[in-house]
Amino acid sequence: MKMLFSMFVAAVALPTLVFAGEPVNDTCPFTGNGVNPEVTAQVGDDTVAFCCGGCLNGFKKWDDSRKEMYVAEQKALHAKPAVTVEELVVKTPYLLDICPITGKKLGTMGEIVVEVIDGREVRFCCAGCPPKFKENKKEMFAKLDTLMIAQQLPYYPISTCIVSGKKLDFHGGVVDFIYGNRLFRVCCNDCKAEFLEDPTELVIELDEEIVKAQKSSFPLDYCVIGRGPLDGMGGPDHMIVGNRLIELCCAGCRPKILKDPLAAFAEIDKAKK
Repeated sequence: MKMLFSMFVAAVALPTLVFAGEPVNDTCPFTGNGVNPEVTAQVGDDTVAFCCGGCLNGFKKWDDSRKEMYVAEQKALHAKPAVTVEELVVKTPYLLDICPITGKKLGTMGEIVVEVIDGREVRFCCAGCPPKFKENKKEMFAKLDTLMIAQQLPYYPISTCIVSGKKLDFHGGVVDFIYGNRLFRVCCNDCKAEFLEDPTELVIELDEEIVKAQKSSFPLDYCVIGRGPLDGMGGPDHMIVGNRLIELCCAGCRPKILKDPLAAFAEIDKAKK
């Protein structure tokens, strides 16, 4: 069965690359008309285009600092945000109860510090830990991924690849990976690459599988946030957090779940015993 699925998030905008010979401007600095790409002048390694030879001659009379300022303004004007990791489709909150730096339980050192790093929410025991995490993000995220995979694996609803629909061990092994703090499983690295290219529909279908697998055994008949009946506000609203189903009375309760998902998990797990 081929399965088709909100990591996150202020990002640094990187300017669009301008290739050699490509003008930095698309309108003439004198007339405002469209430029003729064959009528140009060089400012260092950058090309400026004009609508006619007369404007080109006028530009040549500018001093170097004025020319450089114009080029810089045009580059800034045409800068476009680059695709960044903060555009993750999945934005699951941090679901571990320990600080990734000290290993201490969150909340034992005072107020929890929450940061978004490379599109992923990470929670720390104190303000001194985030800089240490950022010094070696690759190693730190690898450590978190191992813990998150182990935490979420028992709740994963299907034994087939979310991309190809084949059995997860079809190629002799399973590729488990964390995307946006959430576990996904595929049969091979090619399927992982396909997932990362366009995960939206795949995640939607996985969410549907989770609802089907966990709805019948959901132990609560009331909302863990509103405390009223699940159908009291038109619900239940099905929220997926780290491959776990949380039933709520309405979507308005979701922000409070995101703030403290572990409290909701604890209440649900207690009701199952």
